[in-house]
Formats: sequence, structure tokens, C-alpha cells
Amino acid sequence: MVFDRIWHPCLPLKVSFFMLRLLLGRLPIPDRLRNIGFHLPSKCFCCPLASEESIEHLFSNGNIASTIWNYFGAACGFDLSGSSLRLRIVGWWLNSYDSEIRRFIGRVLPSVVCWHIWKARNKAMFDDVQMRLIAICHAIFSEIQSMVGIFFKKPLRVPSFYHLYDWPNSSEVRFTYKLVRWETKESGRLTLNTDGCSKGNPGVGGGGGVLRDSNGLPLIGFSAYFGETTCLHAEARALLIGLQISAHSGYLNLYVQSDSLILIGILQHRIHCPWHIRRVIRQIWQIMDDPDRFSHCYREANTVADVLSNEGVSHPQQQLKIYETFNTFPPMARGAIRLDKLGMPSIRKIRLV
Repeated sequence: MVFDRIWHPCLPLKVSFFMLRLLLGRLPIPDRLRNIGFHLPSKCFCCPLASEESIEHLFSNGNIASTIWNYFGAACGFDLSGSSLRLRIVGWWLNSYDSEIRRFIGRVLPSVVCWHIWKARNKAMFDDVQMRLIAICHAIFSEIQSMVGIFFKKPLRVPSFYHLYDWPNSSEVRFTYKLVRWETKESGRLTLNTDGCSKGNPGVGGGGGVLRDSNGLPLIGFSAYFGETTCLHAEARALLIGLQISAHSGYLNLYVQSDSLILIGILQHRIHCPWHIRRVIRQIWQIMDDPDRFSHCYREANTVADVLSNEGVSHPQQQLKIYETFNTFPPMARGAIRLDKLGMPSIRKIRLV
């Protein structure tokens, strides 16, 4: 049962495999290497004293590790100070929680804590970057907050781990409303809107996009069938196809809008690019490498591209359809284009956290 808990859909596979090696005692730490005949100088990077580096010392009982466990344990209301690493991890996993968010945090936090301690240790060893307690705790909190937001589909912005763990008991949730409409970034410039979809993620996917002038008049559009794919891969492929079609038609000086925050973050070099879309992203950068020309828009302002991406799923017999005149666009896309050209807004409900 212990090893079953290391696998979680929100944990990257490399973290789960790392936890498997950690619990089996298979990490390349001097005290473990000595058991197989490799005698190396052992100096722990988490302590000012010349302590021997071991799994228990580095991940559980050393100065930095014990302080990290105590900090997060105090926020959650239980004390495992002085325990072995396995008892600390199992204590988090098997503790009784009174909400889904707290249960989720208790499931993933031990792996995230151990992973960031290991990353900081390796930076200290190979890059001569001192292990700093505050930096490690902040990195752990940021990753846990992102995981909670993704898993529960709630954009959380809280100042500390204490607020995150106590979030289910916070005061009444408030909302605000915002008028959202399609807008060009700059008068006189062309705007390319693209979108991708996957029916099941992964599942059958499609992509679509439209290039318009600053008045909202469509110049060219497309819909594409992708077959089995993921949402992020479909978003990236749709953008690449849109740029390729625009370039082939002679439209180079344009802005790009997408409703995918992750894709825009990758293209603006703010988010690490996953390996499975790296090739597509590199092709996009070869066509357009200026991060300022990529921008995020709300889904309500990306309706035409959304309609075309769903249209792409509907024609598997034809991989790509190009719409060169307004009358060739699908009827729903033509209606959305007319509404955008008139500046018709949509109402977006925004949660205040």
C-alpha cells in the first residue's frame, strides 16, 4: 500500500519514480554507494557541520529536512518530529483529513517535499548553490498550490501554505463579472486566433483558427483533424498550422491570441515546455520568436477559433480545410465572426480568492 501512494495523476512520473527509488534505498548517496563497494568522501550539504550524508539525514533528520517537515506539519496540525523518513511519509499519507483539498495535499506533499530537497541537494553538490531553507519551502508551496489549482480547477492565489491548507474553511467565496469581447491588440495589425480541442484528453482532437484584420474582417481560416491527441498538443498544433497558413498566404506581421494559458506561458518562456510538444513549439518559434506577439485571451473572446476546432473533429476524412472567403466558413463560425465584428460582449464570471 505504501508504494501504491507514490503514483498520483498530478505528480510527474519522474517524481513518482524518484520516490520509488527513495523508498527502496536506491539513490546514489554515499552511505548507499558504500554498500556496493564505492567509498566516496561523505559531506552533507544541508548542515554546517561535517555530517555524513545519508537518506535519513538528508530527507528526515537533518537541519533543513526536519525544519521543512515541521513547518508544513505545523500548518496541518500534526507533529512527526524525530520520526524516520518512512514514518513521516506514511503519517502524511494515512492521516485523516476533513476535506478533499486537505486529503489531496496530504497525498502529494511528501513526494513534493522529498523531490525539492533532492533538487536543492544536487544543486549544492554540482552547481555550488547553497541549500536555502526559505527557497525550498517557497518552491514546495508554489508547486502544491499549482497542483491544487489544476486538480480542483480553481485558480488559487493565497499568500502562504497556512492559507492554502485552511482554504476550505475560508469565508464565503465571492465573484465578480467582466464583459469580454474580441479585440485586436493594435489598430492596423492582423490577429490570428487559434484553438485546439481533445474529446477526452487524450481523445479525438481537432484544431482551428482565423486570421482577421483590426476591423474583424476574416482573411483566412482553417479547421484540422488531429486524431488521438491531448488538449495541449492540439492547441500547439493548431497554432503551428495557423502560422504556416498565414505565412504561406503572405501574412507575416501579425499577433497571436490563444485561450490556453499554459501554451502562451510556454511560448513566452515562462513555463517549461513538456517533451511531447517540444518539436511543435520549436517549429512555432522558427516562424515567430517574439514573445510579445503571443497573448492570452479569454475563451469568450476566442469563439470563432473554438467553433473551427470542433469543426475539425467532424471531418476525419479530410485532414485540413482552409476557408479563403467569408461565405466558405461554417455557419456557426460566420455567426461568431459577425458578433465579434460588432463588438458584442460576453459576460464572464470570475472567482475572487
